[in-house]
Amino acid sequence: MNKRIFVNALTVSRIPLAVLFCCAVLSAASPFFPCIFLFAGIAASDYSDGKLARKYGIQSAAGAVLDVAADFFFILSACLSLHSRGLFPGWMLAVILLKFLEFWGTSAVLKRGGGNASAFLFDPLGRIAAVLFYLLPVLILALSHFLPAGIRQAASAVLCAGMAACAILSSIWRISLLAKSRRPDP
Repeated sequence: MNKRIFVNALTVSRIPLAVLFCCAVLSAASPFFPCIFLFAGIAASDYSDGKLARKYGIQSAAGAVLDVAADFFFILSACLSLHSRGLFPGWMLAVILLKFLEFWGTSAVLKRGGGNASAFLFDPLGRIAAVLFYLLPVLILALSHFLPAGIRQAASAVLCAGMAACAILSSIWRISLLAKSRRPDP
């Protein structure tokens, strides 16, 4: 099998795993343990596809787009499922969606004309926000499984507020970089 096809199939495997994750969230009385196993598969796929692409020297802009799209599909679908069970705040869904759109848009403008194989411009705070968004569904499930409702809601609010702050700071940095790149040189 072609190495590029294998790596891309590994990336795409996150989509059916994400669907199974959502089905477990929506149908299981206590979805924490089934979702932990599914998340382990999702995370292993995410880790492995990048490692293998670098090992075989087959990184590409299309692969980067596929990777980010698969990650976004998992994050958004899992958080929507949790929201439908009343475990996830709706405002955080908006933060995630807006951050993704800002990331996509600022990357497209800032990377225009660059020869880099990646389709995206990554920043340190944005990477932290992305990892936290990726872990968020499992963290929310853990809070739901291990904490009583009142404490869970407060812990969830603090967790989401911290993640939102990180995402906002990343967006401010990226948009200011974009504004600087659009100014004519004196």
